[in-house]
Amino acid sequence: MSGSHPPIRLALTVPGDPAHAFDVFTVGMGTWWDPAYTPDADSFTTIDVEPGGLVTLVHGETRFPVGEVMEWEPGVRYTQRFWLAMDPAAPSELDVRFRAADGGTVVDFAHGGWTDDNVRWREKFGDWSHLLGRYAAAV
Repeated sequence: MSGSHPPIRLALTVPGDPAHAFDVFTVGMGTWWDPAYTPDADSFTTIDVEPGGLVTLVHGETRFPVGEVMEWEPGVRYTQRFWLAMDPAAPSELDVRFRAADGGTVVDFAHGGWTDDNVRWREKFGDWSHLLGRYAAAV
């Protein structure tokens, strides 16, 4: 993960195998994402995550691209450029890794890619523990 400022890092253990944890994190993102973290919570429908393509917030008929998938290794690793509430010209990066552990899957989450061009938005992303708590409940 590139960047000159440290990433936001969190780790959690969820039930099930890494393939399931990966699926819920990626294609199931719309089920656990908090609608409050979208342009219009009342019209939030889902999040589309297309392997090799865009990550898009869906609000009825309106779509808001908020990222681009960079790596898609089911059950192992997911990375994306991330520009929700940021300038798309200076995106950050999500890097999520999944590994089997006794009783479930360890999910290592990092929100990095912070550079001098985007670090001013870093403090807005202190709620990842809330979002990842919703993710863990969805798994």
